[in-house]
Amino acid sequence: MSGSAAVEAAGWEFHTGQLPEFLLRRCDALIVGSLPEPVEADSEAQQMLLSDQLAVDEDIMVGASIGIAQLGPVGLVVLHRRFTSLMASRVAWAVGTRLRRARLAAGESPRVVMAGSKPNPDVTPEGVTFTMHRVRVRDHEVVSPIEVWEVHFPALILAAGEDAALL
Repeated sequence: MSGSAAVEAAGWEFHTGQLPEFLLRRCDALIVGSLPEPVEADSEAQQMLLSDQLAVDEDIMVGASIGIAQLGPVGLVVLHRRFTSLMASRVAWAVGTRLRRARLAAGESPRVVMAGSKPNPDVTPEGVTFTMHRVRVRDHEVVSPIEVWEVHFPALILAAGEDAALL
């Protein structure tokens, strides 16, 4: 999460059938996924065991996602803003899952926070940055480019909450 540039989603393609099914309320929320323990880098066990939607105010959404991502069993957090399309949040989840798997294999921190749309700078804590990942989504013969955003939080926050035993 500390700004790893080694693993990027450039060139990735997802079929709509690979995307998770979400039933989301029309509100600002964090979608939280838990992973099995222990997580192994080369394992296909990166599928989330549980996902939950937590309603959260937009002005604390980014900061809350950073804190939740540092909890031991959390594998992925997706920021879903009430006006973000369901498809964008589904793609953000799929990209986040694949980024996590690739980072584990590369020996990097697997803590991933994603968003289907870029959060407003007015509600972004100081030091938090974003990386856009442009991927393709295929629905039969139709291929559409979709942009999703990865949230990178400052090393100071990461170091304070990082516990290698929980990874």
